Amino acid sequence: MIAPGGALAGRPVLLVHGQPGLGADWAAVVDRLGPGVDVLAPDRPGYGAGGAAVGMAANADILAGRLRHHGGPPAVVVGHSYGGGIAVLLAERHPDVVAGLVLVAPVGGDGSVVALDRLLAAPVVGTGASVVALAASAWLGPRMRRLLSSLPVEWARVAARTFPDEGLVAATRHPSSWRAFAVEQKALVAEAPLVARAAEALDLPVVVVAGTRDAVVPPRASARLAAALRARELVLVAGAGHFLMADAPEVVVAAVDRVASLAAAGPATLRDRAPRGGAGGTAPAS
Repeated sequence: MIAPGGALAGRPVLLVHGQPGLGADWAAVVDRLGPGVDVLAPDRPGYGAGGAAVGMAANADILAGRLRHHGGPPAVVVGHSYGGGIAVLLAERHPDVVAGLVLVAPVGGDGSVVALDRLLAAPVVGTGASVVALAASAWLGPRMRRLLSSLPVEWARVAARTFPDEGLVAATRHPSSWRAFAVEQKALVAEAPLVARAAEALDLPVVVVAGTRDAVVPPRASARLAAALRARELVLVAGAGHFLMADAPEVVVAAVDRVASLAAAGPATLRDRAPRGGAGGTAPAS
């Protein structure tokens, strides 16, 4: 838990969930941040109570408006997967509201968009494939995680983290999520190059966290994005999969504290930054 009065005192932390997802996906991270931290964990458009789905850049603009309405100093923005791409665009498009980034298994690095992503984004067939893929993940994922976790061998417990648990498929129970997933899949393929270009233009504290067994966004793609961002740290979580906010929340919280400390060591405010149009380590999974 983050101690009161540290680098995060008074600074908002914005948690941006992935695709599909809900703000509640960050529950384990929020618990470890503690009650003294100013946390925003909204449902993004298309999920939960979030309205109609939009692309990554539009998500970034909506979140910038939310941060300005919330007030306070620039935020530490934490993005998971698709939300990591949104976080990069948020920092590039609205630098006045972002103090630093923690990117958790983020999209945008070379190799983060794979052949399956392009299939799911294809006209007509992609929408149907997206529905099937989402339904299969929601039904099969938690069952495979429970089954593998119960086996006595270490490889099975590691493999279990490839799959989401019941909490992480909660978004699929909202009817709008099926449409949102299809919309965002098309936006992922179209806008991932924008994330890559934005990353090279940014100059702010960044820590990237990735699981060494991530089968959704390969860790090498996270490493490439970290290099483009000139990230202060690339933290590889040994044996972890894609869902690090649930499987290694303490690593995510440590990254948030690190970025907040780096931001506090710099200028008191980033509002004079004009809008624009690392080291690595390995942590054990909990």
